[in-house]
Amino acid sequence: MSNLFTLIYSWFLITCTYFCLWGVSDYLLHDARLAFLFLPFALRLGLCLHLRPSLWFAPLLAEISVVLFVSLAEQTHDYLPLLLLSAVSFPVVLLLQPYYQGKQGFKLLLQGILALSLSLLNALVLFCLDAPFAYSILVSFTGALLLLPMCYLLQDFLFARQWIPLTARFIHHPIALRSKHIVVYTLLLILNILIQTYLPHQFNRFSLFFLAIPIILLAYYYGWQGALLGSLINSVALMASTQHFSHLALSDLLLSLCAQTITGIFLGLAIQHQRELNQHLGMELTRNRALTHQLISSEETIRKELARELHDQIGQNITAIRTQASILKRLNPAAQEQQSANRIEQLSLNIYDSVRGLLNRLRPRVLDDLPLQQVLQNVLDELGFAQQQIHCQFEWHNPQQLALDPLLDITLYRLYQEALNNIIKHAQATEIHISVQIGQQIILSIQDNGKGFDINQPVAGLGLRGMQERVALIGGTFQLRSQMAQASTDSVSSSPQGTSLVITLPRF
Repeated sequence: MSNLFTLIYSWFLITCTYFCLWGVSDYLLHDARLAFLFLPFALRLGLCLHLRPSLWFAPLLAEISVVLFVSLAEQTHDYLPLLLLSAVSFPVVLLLQPYYQGKQGFKLLLQGILALSLSLLNALVLFCLDAPFAYSILVSFTGALLLLPMCYLLQDFLFARQWIPLTARFIHHPIALRSKHIVVYTLLLILNILIQTYLPHQFNRFSLFFLAIPIILLAYYYGWQGALLGSLINSVALMASTQHFSHLALSDLLLSLCAQTITGIFLGLAIQHQRELNQHLGMELTRNRALTHQLISSEETIRKELARELHDQIGQNITAIRTQASILKRLNPAAQEQQSANRIEQLSLNIYDSVRGLLNRLRPRVLDDLPLQQVLQNVLDELGFAQQQIHCQFEWHNPQQLALDPLLDITLYRLYQEALNNIIKHAQATEIHISVQIGQQIILSIQDNGKGFDINQPVAGLGLRGMQERVALIGGTFQLRSQMAQASTDSVSSSPQGTSLVITLPRF
């Protein structure tokens, strides 16, 4: 009983829709027989393509009912051959339906093949009944282009999406309607109709340009689905403004509908594909950023553990060596033994100082005890710039007092330390300007007035290369400029010289 009620309800609903579409097609084409090929046949074709064969009985019965009703109303049998076209189309759809799966682009391609093949078939049958061949193809193909993708959209929206059941917990959550979009597209539809109706004949080319605006707008926001909706808006505008067309003008209208539908779908597919690529790229960038964060975190953890182990083991051994040397000095007061014991103690102290410096480079403990600004200023004292008569100007800009991720602290510290080490070793500079700006990004700028170097020549060592790799790992930028000293012809002035380094790091 339930299945019978569903069949009757479906037949009634499809019959009403079918008849309405036939009325619109007849108004536009002024040919009751060709009107069946325009929108009604396309509706039945779209329903059969997206329904199981066991459910085809309802659209078939609705089509037969409307054809018989029109034949009885006009008291003619000219419409009965249309049932032959309906019967022939079912095997074609049945043959194509098993392949109708996969990505959206492939489904749209199969829809185009189906529309073209059945349009040729319909035109051949009607040509035998004295109907124009090319015009019949155009009518059938245009209707299929308009309604086949729309049936696919409805099927995807109703059956391929996961619907959340409406329960009591949604009562206190108001539904957010996008009224802005509805108002904008309604105004576009009304404006299209007004332009098509009242625009002077001399501005027809402008009207065609204006018709492309809603297609482009909707394609940008919603992909090919939006482009199809824009094409339907334009189609409604053109049909609503149609009063009387000659046969040639109707052909132009149908060709325009075909062209804008095909163009809109391809434009929407291209925009949607580009958007999916950008989304995939964004996900990969996020994933790479997370992996990089994890890699740097693992590296710093290993450095910290290694520094602690070396400090404990070597510190204990050096302390033991100094203790044994002191015992040796007390047990044997001879001058030679005293000198050897002192030598052993001094070597142990030298080893301790060297290891301490290496441990500080491996894992600077001051980062755990002092703020980053103070740590960076202390590096200037540790490297002895003042003793070497090098004037340093250090500027720290953090107006919002933003806290940095510990990994950014250590990264900025290492880049800063390596850059200053390079200046000490190679630049022969007398002035250095250092600026650290912390905001949405972290900008480290270091400029010196040293002798400079040719950045196009390969640089020995791993300092600059390691800095570039470390910056690239966390998605930052590394800008290096250098000008070598060049004496002028009058030997009085020289061109500006020195090196400028600007590193930009993203905040985690």
